[in-house]
Amino acid sequence: MKWLFEFTDLPKNPFYPLIAYQELDSGEKRGPFYLSIDELIRAMREEMEVDHEETEYLIHGEAICSPVLPKNVINYATNKEQTKEQITIELPKQQFDIKYQNTNAENIFFLGFPRMVVQFSLVKQENSKRKLVDTKIFAVLDDGKPINEETPLYSFPYTNVGKQNGVVCWGSNTALYLEELSELNRAFQMFISSPFNEDRGVRTTHGIGNFRKLIDCIEGLPFDDEWLIPINQALKDI
Repeated sequence: MKWLFEFTDLPKNPFYPLIAYQELDSGEKRGPFYLSIDELIRAMREEMEVDHEETEYLIHGEAICSPVLPKNVINYATNKEQTKEQITIELPKQQFDIKYQNTNAENIFFLGFPRMVVQFSLVKQENSKRKLVDTKIFAVLDDGKPINEETPLYSFPYTNVGKQNGVVCWGSNTALYLEELSELNRAFQMFISSPFNEDRGVRTTHGIGNFRKLIDCIEGLPFDDEWLIPINQALKDI
């Protein structure tokens, strides 16, 4: 968040000549707020007089900071020894080209995907790299609300993912090793780029059990949350 100030030579109210706007990290702007010169000076002085001893301790003392994280992180967790890590990210509703069964051109389809929560579990290796040992994907409603502990989870609707536990079936793909956690977005791209088959089935309100038949119904359409089926768990449960 930051503040933006304007000062004109002909203010509407000479007692409050400063016009202030508050700009949030999301880009949203609030205001205007009208301030006197004294109010601005007082606010700046109070900010400068904050006791920095505690924050200096947190920065240079015993604080444990997370590593650089990938985009759209909801939660980062690690064990006491910091040898295992779990990172949960949010992905917006969007559309992808997916491959069905093989890479022939006639088996590439443009499908809508729901808003998703993706959870990665990693184990640190002796060479300082991280091995991705588990991936889970769940759908969540695209309702404009921020995700929190109580956000209800829904089955990932398509194949290659367990319908209740969200576990991704990577098939014959080799294990993924990462230098940095910020590379985790690449892991999801690998999932999308891998061929989809009929493993783990599909689960939508269409009631169609075969993925290829479901594709015929929804290809090219934006994903509709009415297709989702709940698993009766919330984010806090995973």
